[in-house]
Amino acid sequence: MNIEMIKKEKHLIVLDLDGTTLIDYVKLGKKTIMILQKLIEKKHIVCIATGRNSSALTFLKEIFKKTELDSFLITYNGACIEKPLNLEKEKSLFVTIPISNQISKEILTNEIIEKHSLNFMIDTTKKEIISTSDDPYYREIFFNNNPYVKKNKNEIINDLTKTNIDCFQIVLEFFDNKEIVNNVISTLRMKYKNSITFYCGSKLKELKKGDKILVPDKERMIIKIRNLNANKGEAVKLIAGYHNISLEQNTIAFGNDINDIEMMKKVNLGIVLPDSDNNLKAYAHDITKYNSNDEGVADYLKEYFGL
Repeated sequence: MNIEMIKKEKHLIVLDLDGTTLIDYVKLGKKTIMILQKLIEKKHIVCIATGRNSSALTFLKEIFKKTELDSFLITYNGACIEKPLNLEKEKSLFVTIPISNQISKEILTNEIIEKHSLNFMIDTTKKEIISTSDDPYYREIFFNNNPYVKKNKNEIINDLTKTNIDCFQIVLEFFDNKEIVNNVISTLRMKYKNSITFYCGSKLKELKKGDKILVPDKERMIIKIRNLNANKGEAVKLIAGYHNISLEQNTIAFGNDINDIEMMKKVNLGIVLPDSDNNLKAYAHDITKYNSNDEGVADYLKEYFGL
């Protein structure tokens, strides 16, 4: 079958949000909404895959309503798959791949991690966010101005012990010191390589006191941890199978950062923006013409499907 015939078949189109599709991290552009609506009218399946947690669910529901989506949402980088517009109905949750309670407790009480960590944050499978910090970085990136519980490290560990609850995600904060970071990473790799996956990133801080603009904090970094089997690639594979769509032939994904690597490796066509992380570009099949989160994705989809 030639490429033009394949394009006419039903596709699964998966969109990362931050740095890929959203404008200013809060909204979809008008052109993107219009193109997505046209694709949905043609019976293509459009899904969102994000590293964001459940605190962004209200915001994500609005995106689904505006684009008239009624599809699955991938959150926590693949640890949770659900239909956000169908959460009140029974069995709306499709699948969860959490970090077990036991592993969560082991990580948080590990001597090296406990000694050097500045802050903990956990997202439980009850979708409760518990954090030792409420500074602007956590409020803007993880809480999204939604409810959270502030507790100290010991209280968080005690909660896990009492409730026996699992976690979608663990976030650890450290000083960006090479010796400390190397020690922590080595510990995570050696002790938990069969249970978790993780990646490091910059912690952000206010540009100036009270400013909503956040910039990289050169003194601190964070490590995000999730279940070894929780990634966007596996989530896309599950959703493609659910819709009886060929993963190898009729899937397209757009991303911009290293948490999109597994997704790029799974789909038929992985697309990145020009200013995406270079490590991700090594796995991409193509690069959009424009950096603009509205123009880049929308124009690529418009040209590819001849809309």
